[in-house]
Amino acid sequence: MLDDSLTRRALLASGVAVTLGLTGCAETDPSSTPVNTATGDTATATETALTTPQPDTQASTSTSSLETVVSIPGERVPENMAFDADGNLYFGITAGEVRRLSSDRIGETGLTLADTEQLVTMPGAVGVEIGPDGTVYVAAATQDDNAGVWAAPTGDEVSQLVGISGFPNDILFDVGRSRMLVTESSSGVVYAVGTDGLRERWLDDDRLMTESFGANGITRGTDGTIYIAVTQAGETGRLIEVPVQPDGSAGEASTVSETEAILGADGITIRDGDIYVAANSQNRVVRVDTGGTTETIATADDGLVFPSDVLFDPTSNDLFICNFANQSPDDGAILRKKI
Repeated sequence: MLDDSLTRRALLASGVAVTLGLTGCAETDPSSTPVNTATGDTATATETALTTPQPDTQASTSTSSLETVVSIPGERVPENMAFDADGNLYFGITAGEVRRLSSDRIGETGLTLADTEQLVTMPGAVGVEIGPDGTVYVAAATQDDNAGVWAAPTGDEVSQLVGISGFPNDILFDVGRSRMLVTESSSGVVYAVGTDGLRERWLDDDRLMTESFGANGITRGTDGTIYIAVTQAGETGRLIEVPVQPDGSAGEASTVSETEAILGADGITIRDGDIYVAANSQNRVVRVDTGGTTETIATADDGLVFPSDVLFDPTSNDLFICNFANQSPDDGAILRKKI
């Protein structure tokens, strides 16, 4: 029988990498990404907003290698990150841990897991989010009855908040409505999950579901607009934007970008209107500006190994990147880049 941590890593790898059909992704050359082709998705009225696929403006704007903040070698690979209101960094380990790096050490390099605090354990950990009261919320994609969102209130026991079948993936906390928006990648659905455990479909759009791996990373702009990454739509990645109605429901979705430059789109974040995409299968981080133009800002040459999430430090211009490193777990790490 396989070791349990190996089983979990294989599950995540199959859900993210093998589903993409890019089993050699660690060696993928970003310059040889496939030419864009039609995705074959059902056409909708909102697809008139589709941005024509754009090539990178340049191979990379990186001027130096990334800094390794926390090295996480071995089978306990990291997948997702979150900051709390005090600037502490949290990250999920797919084997089922959530760990915290204190804000006073965020600027350091060369740390190990021993320099972080293990907060909770659960059946698995993909997406991680921190509620305003300090509750840790985690998406567990375990392919069994444990799949869904788990909650760990401060000083209380860990429990399953709600079950979600398929591949519950990323979580975005909606402070004003005491709920989370949770992507489910297999069916291409975004759920609204209340802190009371009530669940409803928030967005069910054809463009979120693909033959490979659909709705993945999720983030929010300063005006409240929601952005969702679709990992693979044919030979491209896709970014969808969704306005939020006054009653909290999803408005009419539109496609911001669909291009081979973001094939493998996983975790995303936004700053000054630009969306930063962890293009996992291409070992690069890509910035997509408001006009849809893409620009690679870090690559495998800088130390990226299957990056699964990107997140800005709220107190600096530092971009944190999670090396999921599904095919070479010794490269698992939390990295940092000055932007």
